[in-house]
Amino acid sequence: MKLLVSAGEASGDQRAAEVLAVLNRTEPVNAFGLGGNMLAAGGMKVNHHLSSYAVMGFGEILFSLGKFLKLEKSLKALCLREQPDCVLLVDYPGFNMRFGRWAKKHGFPVVHYVAPQMWAWGAWRARKLKKSTHILLTLFAFEVPFFRSRGIKAVFTGHPLKKLIPVPLPGGDALGLLPGSRHQEVHYLLPSMLEAFKTLRARGVVNKALVAVSAHINRDIYAEAEATQGVELVTGTKKVLAGSRAALVCSGTATLETALSGVPFVVCYRTGAFSYALAKLLVKGVKRIGLANIIAGTDVAAELIQNDVTPQNIISRIEPLLSSRTAAEVARKKFLLVGDALGNGDPAGNAAAAILEFVREFDER
Repeated sequence: MKLLVSAGEASGDQRAAEVLAVLNRTEPVNAFGLGGNMLAAGGMKVNHHLSSYAVMGFGEILFSLGKFLKLEKSLKALCLREQPDCVLLVDYPGFNMRFGRWAKKHGFPVVHYVAPQMWAWGAWRARKLKKSTHILLTLFAFEVPFFRSRGIKAVFTGHPLKKLIPVPLPGGDALGLLPGSRHQEVHYLLPSMLEAFKTLRARGVVNKALVAVSAHINRDIYAEAEATQGVELVTGTKKVLAGSRAALVCSGTATLETALSGVPFVVCYRTGAFSYALAKLLVKGVKRIGLANIIAGTDVAAELIQNDVTPQNIISRIEPLLSSRTAAEVARKKFLLVGDALGNGDPAGNAAAAILEFVREFDER
C-alpha cells in the first residue's frame, strides 16, 4: 500500500509511527511525505522534516505563511506523482485541512487522525473539515458525537498513552520540567520554570530538576538549563516523569502523560502576545487550557496562563505538591478521571484497522 503521510509536529510523528508499525505487520507499506525522526525510523521516506514546520500560535503561523505554501505545493506534486492509496493527515489541522481539501477534491482517499479541537474553538470550521477528509479518527470518545452531528464520519480509536502508561510510574525526588516540544513553547516557559527551581533548591525543597528535551528543536535553546546547577537534560518525557516527585508541564498532550504517570503537576501555558490576544477572541466553549483538565471535566492540576506564568506563581502552586504527601495524594486520585476518559484497547491497532477498512471500501466504490 502506498501511503502519503502529513505529520507536522512531534506528537503527530509519534502517532503516525505507531500506526505505520501496525500497518506494516499487515502488509508492506510504502510511506512518504511530511514527518519526523520516529516515522523515519519506522521506514517512512521523509521528504520534508517536521523540524522546519513545527510552529506555535496564530501570529507565528502567519509570519511563516510563505514556507507553508511551498510545502503544500511540494506535497501536492508528490501526491500526483506517487498516486497514494491513502492520504493520512495526522493532527496539524491548520495545514492538513487545506491540503486534505485538495487531496479529496482530486479523488484521493483521505483519513484525518487526531481530531482538531473544534469543540474548544472554531466549531464553524467543521464544514471545512468535512470537505477535507473522508473519515476522522478521534483520540477521545466525547469527540465522536460532536463531529457526527456535523456530518463527519468519526471513529473513536482511543488514546495511545493509555496503553503506553498502563500503571503509574514509580516516581523519584526531582522536579520535572516539561516546557514543550516546540521552540516557542520552550522559549516562553523554560526561563520561568528554571527561576522557580533555583528558588526551591535554595530553600531545600528539591535538589534536582530534570528537563525534558525535544529532539526536534535546536539544543541551543536549553543552554541556560544546561548551565544551571542541579539541572539535568533528558531526552523525552518518560525518563523525566519516572524520576520526578512533581512537575511543571506545558498545556498539551504532556499533561495526559503526566497524569497517567501519577506525577502531581502544574499546567503552564504562555505564547506571544499577538497569538494570545487572537486566541482569547477565538477560543470558546472551554474553561480550561490543560488537556488533562479538559477531558477530565475538572481541574486535576492547577493552571497558570500567559502573564501568570511567573516564578513566584509557579512556586506557590508546585511547592505543596513537592512538600506535602497529602496534597500529592489528592492530586493522584483525580488522575483516575483522566485514565477513564482515554478508553481501552489498542489505539494504533484500532486506527490501522479503520484505515485498511476505509481503503478497501473506497476501492470498491
